[in-house]
Amino acid sequence: MKIGFKKFMKATKKKSAEQWTSDWLGSVASGARSMSARKLTSIKKRGGGLRIVAAAAKKRKVHLLRLADDHGNELIAASTRPFKVIA
Repeated sequence: MKIGFKKFMKATKKKSAEQWTSDWLGSVASGARSMSARKLTSIKKRGGGLRIVAAAAKKRKVHLLRLADDHGNELIAASTRPFKVIA
């Protein structure tokens, strides 16, 4: 079976769950991003699940917050500083 070049390149560029999680949390932990958020569905699909991401965040001393956006999508936000609820 022949596959197209675009599908081949996409398949070879797919990251493992550990690499995806490391890249995301690493950008926050290094200070490249002060805060970053990902959809919970992406974390489950690409990051290996919430438990894996939470364990990786704990090792990197990154705080996580679960929230919903204006469209009802569940998000996980990551920051090196603790989140505060103000209201």
